[in-house]
Amino acid sequence: MSDIKKICPNCDYQLTPYHNFCPNCGQKVDDKLSMRVLFHNTIMNYFSVDARFFRSFIPLLIKPGFLAKQYVGGKRLMYLHPAQFYLFASIVFFFLFSVSTRSSQQSFDRNLQRSFGNEREIVSEAERVRDSIQEVLEEQAANMNGKDSVTIQKLASDLKKTNSKNQKIDSTGKKEGRNVKGSFLGFKYDANMLDSLQKANASTEEKLRAIGYKESDGWFSKFMGKQVLKFRENRGVGFFKAFLDTIPISMFFLIPIFAFLLKILYRKRGRFAHHMVFSFYYFAFMFLTSSLLILTNYIVDIPNSIDFFIILSTFFYLVISLKRFYEQGYIKTFFKTCILSFVYLLFVVPLTFVMLWVVSFFLY
Repeated sequence: MSDIKKICPNCDYQLTPYHNFCPNCGQKVDDKLSMRVLFHNTIMNYFSVDARFFRSFIPLLIKPGFLAKQYVGGKRLMYLHPAQFYLFASIVFFFLFSVSTRSSQQSFDRNLQRSFGNEREIVSEAERVRDSIQEVLEEQAANMNGKDSVTIQKLASDLKKTNSKNQKIDSTGKKEGRNVKGSFLGFKYDANMLDSLQKANASTEEKLRAIGYKESDGWFSKFMGKQVLKFRENRGVGFFKAFLDTIPISMFFLIPIFAFLLKILYRKRGRFAHHMVFSFYYFAFMFLTSSLLILTNYIVDIPNSIDFFIILSTFFYLVISLKRFYEQGYIKTFFKTCILSFVYLLFVVPLTFVMLWVVSFFLY
């Protein structure tokens, strides 16, 4: 048998016919590129469910702080990597959350379509009510005598004059309704003019001028104006979905903030990386618990009291996790958990949601 020499295409290491994997870099020999090879490593590295996952799943749910303690203590191959566990749990949660809120998204879009940009309908209804009041007043004045009749006739006359002022006669002798004013995010505009420009397929520059923009305005101001126009023309459809799509991205900022707060509360208890490990596992627990709650409610409608109890239990899970991970007394840990929850839920999360609404509007 001839000695056929091979060279690793990745690191140029000299191979023998008996090598299936390169002993220098570990790449598989004769690994031809295919769709399976292209995506196999990515899927296996980030979404694989092996023994480590099953070894980590139950302890994460019933042993608060155990996995983080084990991982920081050096047992890093026995259990699933904290970032990988968080990624898996977040993907499952946001998928289930998206499916469970689909009807809410559609309802939100329908309500927004009906309520946004209907300035003309509102004014028309107001005018219809005013005309009805005028007719009632005139009818009552006709059926009454004396001073009361004169008073009611005067009211009807004043109402008629107000109605006349809100209408004008064009060159063809037809009555035109008054301009319908609208506003959004501080932008005031003539709704009739904008609707006319939209039907005429006018340029964006013409529409911007209709809402008060000038050529000298900066690019950011014009960008905001374009977003307002787009939002109004689309009646806000899809905005709520854009907001939900930004939530997973925001978690990449919320987790480091959570770890930073832990660093402040436990400044002498490990490096920032240790707090990040704890945060990844805790948020993975939150996502898994929420996913199980969504699935259970989808199958069986759980009473709201039980849902509330499960949500409240996550606070005590955090207390026990901090106690086990940072090894402090229960009283001190309880107060630190209260401070952490208060700052995070009352300041960090609301501010983040406001920023998400702004980002969603920019990306809409």
